[in-house]
Amino acid sequence: MNFSHDLSDRIILGIDPAIASIGFGVIRGSQALEYGVIKTPAKAPMYDRLSQIRTDVGELCDMVKPDLVAMEMPFFGRENTNAGKVLRALGVIELALGDWGITDIIFLHQSQVKAAVAEYGAAKSEIKQAVMQIFGLPKPPSPDDSADGLAIAYAAQCGARARVA
Repeated sequence: MNFSHDLSDRIILGIDPAIASIGFGVIRGSQALEYGVIKTPAKAPMYDRLSQIRTDVGELCDMVKPDLVAMEMPFFGRENTNAGKVLRALGVIELALGDWGITDIIFLHQSQVKAAVAEYGAAKSEIKQAVMQIFGLPKPPSPDDSADGLAIAYAAQCGARARVA
């Protein structure tokens, strides 16, 4: 699928992958249609958490019927002990999207998302404020992960796309 054309009338689902709290935002044009988080219980076995993510992402797609999906590629420093869990969740999210029929995902780097909504190096609070203004929301999206989901969707709409295979 070629995403170089105008995306302003397409339903775009932005996903901020994680294991405990997956942020999502759904936009069409300048309207935020839905946003929130998918949470998994910290003490649940990993299989149960991954299974829940697959089910919840599928249900989210059934609800919002996205035309395309954008996901932020996580960045990990050397000492990040969560990396394996997050990467497993990312794979399950991609699997759930494939089950729904979405196989060409727009992957974005954090810097691309920040540049689209605020500026490179913007803080979480600045992202929340920018998303609130972009979509004319009465207050900043909460929790933070939902603002990230909206920002990811907006960055994709603006034409950002990382070279990730």
